[in-house]
Amino acid sequence: MQALSFSAALSPQRVTTRAPARASSTAAPSCVRVTAKQVLEGKVVSTGAQKTATILVERKIPHPKYIKLMKKSNKFAAHDELEQCKVGDLVRIEACRPMSKTKKFILREIVVRQ
Repeated sequence: MQALSFSAALSPQRVTTRAPARASSTAAPSCVRVTAKQVLEGKVVSTGAQKTATILVERKIPHPKYIKLMKKSNKFAAHDELEQCKVGDLVRIEACRPMSKTKKFILREIVVRQ
C-alpha cells in the first residue's frame, strides 16, 4: 500500500474574509480618550459627614425566572462641596476621580428639594 500524499495543487487553500488593517487619517491619537461619565439620580439618605452626602440609587430589574420587576438599590457617597443638599432631596451625581476609599461621585445638581 502506498502512503497518501497531497500535492500543493490539490491542498485546500485558506480564504480570509477580513480586509487588511489600514491606518486612518481621521482616527484620534492614542493619547486622547473620550469617555462618558456615569450619571446617577437618587435620594439623599444621610448628610452626617462633612462635605459628603450618602445617596440611595434605586433601579428596577426583571427577575431572571419570573420576569416580575424587583427593586435593587445601592448607596453611593458623593462630594457636596457647599453642603447644600438635605435628607430627602432628589439629586443627580456624576462619577469623578476617587476622593477617598468610598467617595467616587460628585454632586451635580439638586433635582427636587425636600
